[in-house]
Amino acid sequence: MAKRFCMCPSWWVRDEEGLTRFSAGKNAGQNIAALKCVLAISTAVDFHTRKAKLSLSDLEKLTGLSRPMVIRGLATLQDFGIVNVCKDGRVHEYELTVKKDDANWGKVPYDRVLKQLPTLPNRGAIPLTAMKLYMLLIAYRPNTSETVFIGYDLIEQYLACQRSQIRPALDILYTHKLISVSLEGEERRRRHNAYQILGF
Repeated sequence: MAKRFCMCPSWWVRDEEGLTRFSAGKNAGQNIAALKCVLAISTAVDFHTRKAKLSLSDLEKLTGLSRPMVIRGLATLQDFGIVNVCKDGRVHEYELTVKKDDANWGKVPYDRVLKQLPTLPNRGAIPLTAMKLYMLLIAYRPNTSETVFIGYDLIEQYLACQRSQIRPALDILYTHKLISVSLEGEERRRRHNAYQILGF
């Protein structure tokens, strides 16, 4: 049977610092690399051990990043305590960390992420906002639904981004067929965006 989804622990998206730890500015490219790497590791991780064995070449292929950026992205994940790395020869073992009081995880659409992750842009504040927004939707998607309801005010708060970056960031995710966006609600003043994660 085909693999429909993979797991990604989401404590680091939902804790106090959350996605604001992935700041823009001079670190935007490195933080994009970190988020790409955590998604790539998620596609290869064993469900029970939360570990994956991958070479740097594997991660280059999965993410569409250069080797130096893969290395920098992994260093960021280690610094933030999101990934533990066991270096033993050419192939390293990566463990996605969990917290004792927060073992929740988000579903990542396996085939869709494998196909689209390498094609996502690797530089700039808006692509970083897109990556952070995708992780936010994955972390906050209810188990009973493929749809996430969240307003711009909360997105701005969770991501610590400029409001003007949200729409073009959504366009990146939409263009790469990672999400769909619909407007719900009957009364005009109460309408809100509904974000559906595609690929399950």
